[in-house]
Amino acid sequence: METRSAHPELEADRRADRKTWLYFACFLFASFVVESLSDQHLLTRTGDPYPNLPWLSQATSHGIILALTPFITIMLSRFPLSAGQWRVNLLIHAAATVAFSGVHILAMVALRKLLSPLIFGFPYEFGLADVSVWLYEYRKDVLTYTLIAALFWLNRMVEQRDLEAQGARRDARDLHRLTLKSGGRSYFVDAADVIWARAAGNYVEVVTQGRTYLARMTLTELVRLLEAAGDHHRRVHRSHVVNFQHVREIAPTGEGDVVLRLDTGDEVPGSRRYRDRFDPGIAA
Repeated sequence: METRSAHPELEADRRADRKTWLYFACFLFASFVVESLSDQHLLTRTGDPYPNLPWLSQATSHGIILALTPFITIMLSRFPLSAGQWRVNLLIHAAATVAFSGVHILAMVALRKLLSPLIFGFPYEFGLADVSVWLYEYRKDVLTYTLIAALFWLNRMVEQRDLEAQGARRDARDLHRLTLKSGGRSYFVDAADVIWARAAGNYVEVVTQGRTYLARMTLTELVRLLEAAGDHHRRVHRSHVVNFQHVREIAPTGEGDVVLRLDTGDEVPGSRRYRDRFDPGIAA
């Protein structure tokens, strides 16, 4: 029977979610301990007859939040906050906070009413008839929903970026071409066509014979792609990369640095730090 592998993007999201679950569970447990200890200390100082009650209160609240986290991840998958639909989907997530908060409040109150008489010997009262109580809890739940959604969404974005980087390296290695993202588009450029490149803030300016691309990537990422492609590019400066097939002259500046003059008429600075790459034999 033929089986189909899951789509790489979906697998990347699942991979990110598994990692995030671990981080979030550790954070939630730490929050539970800190909140419980703080509330217990306050009740002890004020002489409350039940100073251990916060452990039950915090356990039920944090436990229900952990149980509801899959609801948020499902909402992120069905209504992603990506370009195109983010405005509509943001409204859907805003409505989802109401459902999240309602279930959170009702479930934790039900658990407290069930467990409080068994553990402490008195009935638990929360005050659900008071609208202000619901509003108070809802404000906190909106923040909780937002933080959880942001945490999972950001980790998914990181995993997707890694997936794209792996695909770009495969293209460089197998097809000897670079994938450059610029202006919301993806351009495919033969590695051999890259004459030189330089870092420009969060971008890299990639110069070819017919066009200059402003790609959203680091110079280190570009160097990795060029190395995977196996062409004649070398990093000659912390912010410059050169195709040595276009180098016609390497002129010292008198300060240990050099200037590389290309057959295109461009001049590229070379740093002392990369002097081992200025050997003319590299260009042969």
